Amino acid sequence: MAVAVARLKGLVQGWRAPQHRDGLALVLSSGVTAAVGLLYWMLAAQMFPADVVGVNAVALSSLMLVGGIAHLNMSHALLRFVPVAGTAARRLVVLGFLVAITVSALAGAGFALGAIWWAPELVDVAGYGPLVAFFAVSCPVWTLFSLQPYVLTAVGRATSVPLQNVVFSVLKVGLLVVVALAAMPGGIALSWVVATAIVVLPINLWLLLSLLPAHGRRTADRAVPVTVGAIGRFIGADYVGALFWQAAMMGLPVLVLGRLGAEAAAAYNMVWQFGLALYMVPSGMGQSMIAHSAADPAQVEKARRETVRRGLTLVTPVALVLALGAPLVLALFGPHYADTGTGALALVALSAIPNVVTAAATSTARVRQHRLVQFGVPTSLSVLTIGLAWVLMPHLGVLAVGLAWLAAQCLVAAVVLVANAPWVPGPPGRWLDALHSSALMRRIGPDGLRRLGAPPDWSVGDAMGGGSETVVVAVGPAGERRALLKAAETANGQQELRQQTAVLAALHADPRLQHWTPLIPRVLGTAEVGNAYCVAESLLPGGCGPDALADDARRGAFLSSAVRAISELHRTTATLRRVGDEELDAWVHQRFAALARTLPAGLRDETARIAAALDARLRGQIVAVGWAHGDYLPVNLLAAPDGRVSAIVDWCTARPDGLSVLDVATFVPMAEAMASGEEFGPVVLRWLAQVPRAEAEVIVGCQHALGGNVLAPEVLVLLGWLEHVSACVSRSQRMAANPVWNRRNVRVVVQGAAELLEAGRPAPAAAMRAGR
Repeated sequence: MAVAVARLKGLVQGWRAPQHRDGLALVLSSGVTAAVGLLYWMLAAQMFPADVVGVNAVALSSLMLVGGIAHLNMSHALLRFVPVAGTAARRLVVLGFLVAITVSALAGAGFALGAIWWAPELVDVAGYGPLVAFFAVSCPVWTLFSLQPYVLTAVGRATSVPLQNVVFSVLKVGLLVVVALAAMPGGIALSWVVATAIVVLPINLWLLLSLLPAHGRRTADRAVPVTVGAIGRFIGADYVGALFWQAAMMGLPVLVLGRLGAEAAAAYNMVWQFGLALYMVPSGMGQSMIAHSAADPAQVEKARRETVRRGLTLVTPVALVLALGAPLVLALFGPHYADTGTGALALVALSAIPNVVTAAATSTARVRQHRLVQFGVPTSLSVLTIGLAWVLMPHLGVLAVGLAWLAAQCLVAAVVLVANAPWVPGPPGRWLDALHSSALMRRIGPDGLRRLGAPPDWSVGDAMGGGSETVVVAVGPAGERRALLKAAETANGQQELRQQTAVLAALHADPRLQHWTPLIPRVLGTAEVGNAYCVAESLLPGGCGPDALADDARRGAFLSSAVRAISELHRTTATLRRVGDEELDAWVHQRFAALARTLPAGLRDETARIAAALDARLRGQIVAVGWAHGDYLPVNLLAAPDGRVSAIVDWCTARPDGLSVLDVATFVPMAEAMASGEEFGPVVLRWLAQVPRAEAEVIVGCQHALGGNVLAPEVLVLLGWLEHVSACVSRSQRMAANPVWNRRNVRVVVQGAAELLEAGRPAPAAAMRAGR
């Protein structure tokens, strides 16, 4: 009972977080609007014939389509930039509104003038002049109504949106009754627009006269410059994607009208009211995520996962109920709607589940300003949906549109899930890394080089390394490599690059190391480019360390010089310290805690046993502590033609108070694993039983040179393994989620290490086989 209560409290507190609170407010607003909207269309279905409902529904969908296209996607631009605009927020909103309503008025009139070609039924019902006047006035009104919730969310007043929509919903229902009694032509559409106009005026006055000035004063201290160029670049990719998305959302009713007739359009309109209500759930949560993540883009990945999880929690049960109860739900509107739209409603409702994933991907791209994703996700959905619906409608009727929505959403969501998966095996994972890297470098572009202080004739060259967290490329004049450019967008990647920048600066500034620092890179410049942190480093001479290790003629020189090079750093900077609680917590217990999260529950007791055994062997010992690389592996070394180490790179895990000898105790078994083609885990487990004599002498000799107590080589090998694998799972989600790497390098050691440390027995055969 206590556990259940605690979980309930945690759930409530989670929804109280500002992002989720505002997201829930927008979802509630959408829910209230959908409920009253369904009542509205239910009344319309009872008061008017199906063909009249169909033509009016298409008129309103066209209004929303044209208004959505014509406001240039200013909604998401305001949502993205108003939270960080400070005192310029009101000016930004006013300009955005003016541009949006001007273009909307022109686009509305243009749509009505051309309706004779794409929607002649509208002209037949209203006549040319009234139709042009209706769209020229109603499109700007609808545009302002569409922009208001985004601005309210941007200034932290998303909780006001439900009230606005309740008033709007009640007004349009009341006006619908009035126009029905008056038997006004086009009365359904007219009631909708008049209700919209009544709501728009007071909300805009409140925004411009009160909320925006107060928001500007409140956020002035953390404002960033918002330029026309930044808004233009954001809108550029986002607008094209939004055009396609609006075409699918609001344009399909026009397509159904032309392809299947007015009565089928009426049935699809009722189906889409339910689909739209479900689609608005992740949309509202995405709006909140954009507003709350704009000031801290580094947290956007966590926000994306939470948005997906909470969105699925809200959408999935309702979607399943609608899919199962579609005949009963549509029967409320009348027999025609149930007979025509039941199958389509079931499929559209189910399509709302993968839509949570695709909508979150688009919202995340808007925060990160990933223009390819901003464009690609909605465009793919729209092209697939409209294309499939067009092909299948003559054969399946309205059912084809529901099938098209479900197929398109499932396909694009599958691509999004693979692209965001923490671990993708084999070549697909490398292809995704390459795509991420190339996309990041395109976003950085020449502007990034200039901001790093590169000469005008330098350009980005070939890739030198990196992966899912960081990209590394050569830069210099055309055809030359003069330096390295490293860039990262993820929170982990940025943290590592910033750490490396600080470490290299500290090492170069240490007068004790002036003779040694030619072995390490020098930072040439740093810059923030968009959401990426960029570093330019000197390019050091030498070839790949693993190549020297694989060469029989160079291996010996490489191994011995690698130990000498890092030992010189240890000898110069180390001091003696007695191992106590602070050291044991940092070197043993925190690392095992990170590791345990990647292991099955049955192995977590084993990690506690190993931690206890290491604690007992280390506590009270006097050891050398100083600058340590923290990831001293062959891949982080460069070698001269004769095999000697010429450079040490990748200092993002270095620290000034590490256990000095641990670099060597990690390097030696890792070099053995790489030279023999084995995984690291089985080598460590074998060495826990007995470290080879030559390697044991190296580890003991390094300790003698530093002073203090001499620890058993197997203890240091296990500590080195622990440092390496815990850093891997902490630094990279992909490594943490990789079951193959985990089984071969983590589980195999955990299963046998405690017994070997406690009793010194040979490695269990079963554990050895598990690592193969």
